[in-house]
Amino acid sequence: MKKLKVKLKDNSYNIIIDPNEKDFLLSFRQYVKSKSVFIVTDTNVAKLYLKNLEKILNEAGYDCKSAVIKAGETGKNLKSLSFLYDKALACGIDRKSCAIALGGGVVGDVAGFFAATYMRGIGLVQVPTTLLAMTDSSVGGKTAVNTAGGKNIAGVFYQPKLVWINASYLSTLPARHIRNGMAEIIKYALTFDENFYAYLLDLISKGFISLKDFDHMIYKSCAFKAAVVEKDEKETKGLREILNFGHTLAHALETYTEYKKFLHGEAVAAGMLFASFLSYKLNLCKKETFLKTETILKEAGFDFSLSAMNAEKLAALMTRDKKAVGGKIRFVLLKDMGKALNGIVVDNKKAVKFLGDFIRENK
Repeated sequence: MKKLKVKLKDNSYNIIIDPNEKDFLLSFRQYVKSKSVFIVTDTNVAKLYLKNLEKILNEAGYDCKSAVIKAGETGKNLKSLSFLYDKALACGIDRKSCAIALGGGVVGDVAGFFAATYMRGIGLVQVPTTLLAMTDSSVGGKTAVNTAGGKNIAGVFYQPKLVWINASYLSTLPARHIRNGMAEIIKYALTFDENFYAYLLDLISKGFISLKDFDHMIYKSCAFKAAVVEKDEKETKGLREILNFGHTLAHALETYTEYKKFLHGEAVAAGMLFASFLSYKLNLCKKETFLKTETILKEAGFDFSLSAMNAEKLAALMTRDKKAVGGKIRFVLLKDMGKALNGIVVDNKKAVKFLGDFIRENK
């Protein structure tokens, strides 16, 4: 078992990386005192893991109720949130109950927002089932739903009581979803640790990742994120912006394509490559840094064809990004491999020009 503690004073919690259900129950009992549990999952994960988690908890004496939302980014909306409120009320879930987010990033975000706002807040445990959620979205307390205006427009910071990461869940993930999660892992290497970059590039080049390797990558990713979250829990100091490397363009791509073309990690991969391209064009980093970014992302199998995209429309969407201030686009960029620069304001006209160049070079 690997364990990490996210130290946030009264909001501190443990991340346990362990396939052992008994170890999970020991931690669950320690941090969840209510016997009333409300499991939130989606239509895909429900078929695979819902019954087993209910069985584990029921046998341990918990009273489990569950709700299933639509799988995918199109299920991350106010309609799903309203459905959860109504279902929880009908199931008798009260203020002392605990919600469990069983699923990927969408489930974690929606269930987290639900837990934060249902009866002004109930307990939350994250049980991520995708690589992306294990390495990124289940940690840090960001919860949100999308609106017609864009991605994650409605949300709140709300820390879980516990995160249980069981990497054996990855055995049922399609290759595309494994690659989707690899984008966030690569993000940590590009922004925090050149040695981690070398490790990942070697691993990806070999074409085989063992369960032990997954545990290590997940642990390292969670450790990088926890260290930042501890210093800037609610993104008020600017430090936490580093975790959004590649996300400025990524969120615009997702909104532009109505969440139908890209998985989140795929959009982030394109966003990271553009951010490193922009860093190079603005003379913030050497060309070698951009080429290293391009190498690992292409080795990981990402496709950067954006030929049908309009640079001006994408830039307009980026001005609505949460990091934008006064209509000016702000990016997280690279100084070197493993060294990020946050809060970089780029003139909108320059952003459009360089984005247009990037799109033409990645037809």
